[in-house]
Amino acid sequence: MGSETKSDSGSRSSADWVHWSFLRPTQGAIGYVQVLAKRASYLDLASTKRRSFVEQQAIKVVRGPSDELHIIDHHHWSRAWFDMGLPEAPVRIAEDFSSLSQVQFRDEMVKRGWLHPFDHCGRKISVEQLPRSVAELPDDVFQSIAAFLRMAGIYDNPGEFNAKFAWADFMRRRITVRPLNVEGFALMLAEAFKASRLPEAVELPGFIKDARQ
Repeated sequence: MGSETKSDSGSRSSADWVHWSFLRPTQGAIGYVQVLAKRASYLDLASTKRRSFVEQQAIKVVRGPSDELHIIDHHHWSRAWFDMGLPEAPVRIAEDFSSLSQVQFRDEMVKRGWLHPFDHCGRKISVEQLPRSVAELPDDVFQSIAAFLRMAGIYDNPGEFNAKFAWADFMRRRITVRPLNVEGFALMLAEAFKASRLPEAVELPGFIKDARQ
């Protein structure tokens, strides 16, 4: 890893570039339909604009013990760029916790809400069971469902809290999993919009009241 990535210089105009092997996911799954949507939007860009876009959307990471970089934002862009064959990962270091012990580091990540140790079925797993690389992240279709609901204005993230996980779990208990093709996903999304109008959905984080009208 290059010397520039040892500490955050404070510059936000460009990203650091590191080998993918340095990145560690902090969640147990991703929504792959969301990954495909991001890939399509990236490919829609003119080739001359892709580099600047990548640097603007750089993967937000925290440096932990052993100098590993733990992703705290843009897991889906990470997977999209990895799948497209970018030789290195664009990163921006938000915090440097490399001086902490493993226990102190984990406690700090939990305190800040930067760990989501749940698998692709929404089941709790240990931190040690989190995927070790972007390539190993499994698909959780309900994360994609929740992401599209947010884009449609059903809810928003309150502060830095990622409400998607709560919405994904809410939908997981109410929607039948269908074949993961265009028709199947569309039917699941239609059911999700109906579920978002249930009275109990009002209690979910980030719920936008006007979205029910």
